[in-house]
Amino acid sequence: MRENLLSPALHDYADNRYRDRKASLGGLTIPADTLIGRLDGDRRALMHLLVGTLPTTDILECEPATLLDYVDHALELRRSRAWTAALPEDVFIHYVFWPRVNNERLEPCRSRIAGELDARVTPLDMECAAIETNYWCAEHVTYAPSDIRTIGPVGALNRGTGRCGEESTLLVSALRAVGIPARQVYTPRWAHCDDNHAWVEAMVDGVWRFMGACEPEERLDRGWFDCAAARAMLIHARVFCDYTTGSVDVAPSAGRQGAAILQNLTASYAPTTRLAVTVTDTDGAPVPGADVRFELLNMAEFAPIAQLAADEDGRAAIELGLGTVLVHASTPDGFGEALVDTASTTAVTVTLDAGRRDDDAWTPLAVSAPAAGGSRAAALTPEQKAVGADRARHAETMRVERLESFARQSATGDADTDAILRLAGGNWPVIARFLEAGSEPDRMLLLQALSDKDLADVHAETLDDALAAAAAIRDHTMRMLADLDERTRTDLWRDTVLNPRVDGEELAGDHRALQQRFGADRIALFRSDPRTLWQEMLRGVRDAEDDEPYTGTAALLSRGYGDGPHRGIAFVTVCRCLGIPARLNPETRSPQYFDGARFVDVQARESDRLVACTLTAPGRDDTPRYGVDWTIGRLQRTPYGMDFSTIDLGDVPWTDGATHIRLEPGTYRVITTTRLPNGSQLAASRTLRVADGDRTIALDWRRPAQSDLLAHLPLEDLPLIADDGTDTPLSEVLHGRRGVVFILDAHGSEPSIHVLDELRESLAERPDPDAEPVIALCPHDTPVSAPITAMLDRLPRRFRLWRCAEPTAARLARITFVDPDKSPVIVAIRPGRAQDDPLTGIYACSGYNVGSVELALRLNRV
Repeated sequence: MRENLLSPALHDYADNRYRDRKASLGGLTIPADTLIGRLDGDRRALMHLLVGTLPTTDILECEPATLLDYVDHALELRRSRAWTAALPEDVFIHYVFWPRVNNERLEPCRSRIAGELDARVTPLDMECAAIETNYWCAEHVTYAPSDIRTIGPVGALNRGTGRCGEESTLLVSALRAVGIPARQVYTPRWAHCDDNHAWVEAMVDGVWRFMGACEPEERLDRGWFDCAAARAMLIHARVFCDYTTGSVDVAPSAGRQGAAILQNLTASYAPTTRLAVTVTDTDGAPVPGADVRFELLNMAEFAPIAQLAADEDGRAAIELGLGTVLVHASTPDGFGEALVDTASTTAVTVTLDAGRRDDDAWTPLAVSAPAAGGSRAAALTPEQKAVGADRARHAETMRVERLESFARQSATGDADTDAILRLAGGNWPVIARFLEAGSEPDRMLLLQALSDKDLADVHAETLDDALAAAAAIRDHTMRMLADLDERTRTDLWRDTVLNPRVDGEELAGDHRALQQRFGADRIALFRSDPRTLWQEMLRGVRDAEDDEPYTGTAALLSRGYGDGPHRGIAFVTVCRCLGIPARLNPETRSPQYFDGARFVDVQARESDRLVACTLTAPGRDDTPRYGVDWTIGRLQRTPYGMDFSTIDLGDVPWTDGATHIRLEPGTYRVITTTRLPNGSQLAASRTLRVADGDRTIALDWRRPAQSDLLAHLPLEDLPLIADDGTDTPLSEVLHGRRGVVFILDAHGSEPSIHVLDELRESLAERPDPDAEPVIALCPHDTPVSAPITAMLDRLPRRFRLWRCAEPTAARLARITFVDPDKSPVIVAIRPGRAQDDPLTGIYACSGYNVGSVELALRLNRV
């Protein structure tokens, strides 16, 4: 019997999208077609909708049964849960049914999550159910920094930690699992600090409410990021198709990203203005279809936050926060730029080719961050604060115990094995069975090559495939590497042949299939000259829209299209499958193969000669940090037009005030910047031509005035609490020295973990015995959480641990003009010149901004 939970209009839309997708893929096989033929009614309509609108990689690679699991779970919610049944159809489709949240791996997870949550949320109203769901997430996952790959809910639950993008993906999935509409909200880059952030909105009784993922509180509309969001230049959410019945706005008001439509939510969080852009050529004629990107200076590069296409009159418009943005307009052959302060400008004309200058001179850039705004956070009563603190402690205890139970179950007594199994968390049975299946040394080497995240979500089939593929080509590789010493040979084998991980892609388990794809003659050709493989891929894989989840290499070659980065990953993967050591260039991310003596860029032309460049930093007494203080990018044709692409120099070493790099001939832009305490930047750029002949490039920083950097705030001599419970005034804590006081959340919330991680890096790079960091935990009577303890253990030296009463923390925040409800609180303090002189606060912040620790420490050295 057919169900009628979905409208005829949705059935028609899904059928049309399905037919369009089938036509666009030509003769490619869609795995879900074998299942769709056995479905009818609403199940068939939703499967048609997924095949017609999900990213192409999903429908070609995702198991049909996985997609059907999302379909059946959503229909059951629509049928049986009152608040889900009452939703408008387009809200249900986009925010309850939709499988994809970000670019995570799609795996069956909703039924599992609902099974654990149903009994907890069913008796509650929607608001309380949303809060309870977030507590459940905190019982399983807490924040920890990690690599760029976004693990899905299954991996996050196995691992027990995640980045903000992974925490929010889990919470959105959990809310959708119990029928509450939810979406991930994202700022691509902050304007006032070098970072980005993701959080969650849940629709409760028809209204979108925000919360910090895995950071539950007793009320919605609270989160440490609230004040930061009031300074955002752009905040968006995603939908993946344009179906609407009027309740969901599917206009791409923040542009598009791959298959996703970006909804502009900035005005919900920050003051905004509408910026109108007109793109013209040098004759003043409009340029229809020009790509228009809005870019923020963040991490010392101009990073895109939104991308629009100019209309037939060469116009585009977007709502943005009130600060400085670079408007970059481009075509495949030219570009133009304009630096705009949206606080004072609402319209700008960008002329293509106006930005193509090569004057080799430093140009100052005035970059203003939006002004600090007020908090929208709902207030908590003392009772709610106490209950929330107790529940947060309980959630953390449950999370730690869950991970420890995995470790106890998996323990073997062998240190190396147990270390791997502990990292695997809830995925330990997969890893254990793989190790128990044989005694080959490559089994352990393979696991050691994988990332910590991989261990937490890798499938048994993927491991077996990688091991079998490596065994088939091991002899060839070892003969190729025979002249190298054993250590080098082992490292190359493990990291650039045996390892299935190339970059941030999902592991597809397709290495054996790739080996069988090529005949003996072609394998011999590719091994003798890997450039022939690259040329074949250039001819056989046409350019596709970027930002889709990465497809496996076998699927990419079969379907014949993929974007540039994915094609590079595919080349490296095929090389490894054929026994050729290969990697992505650590600096440029271009594909490389090992020729027996060195790694060679496969894209380098024989006529090109890399130019040796020396960069110096005259006038600086510290080492400039790449991606914080400076970057360099090359002008090149990108999928959207001409633009500067930042080179990934990573931890480029400096010696005696200089660093040495090698660049391909071309046009480059160097950017330097100094972040001020108010979030604005003193920046400069220099565009130059690198050609034959070595070059020396002197980096130049604009020097802030003392008044730009320092505050002068008289402080009260407030007490911290010593180990024995006695109050100790700040003046005695500091012993007459300058210092930075870090008042952290004893529960181990994400911002406090960020602070300790940044403190660890700063102290390792620049120890300063004359400026003592003072670490105090608040509330003073809360046991130290495991995440805080773990981060303290990672500091380069041990510090005395103080406690801070909540009234003291609030008072210190108020007298330094920062938000007392935001943790952590950081205050850089200088002692008075005489005994009776008050302490002086020269910098303060609450909540967490990337770079705030380094800034506080640096300002205290001034």
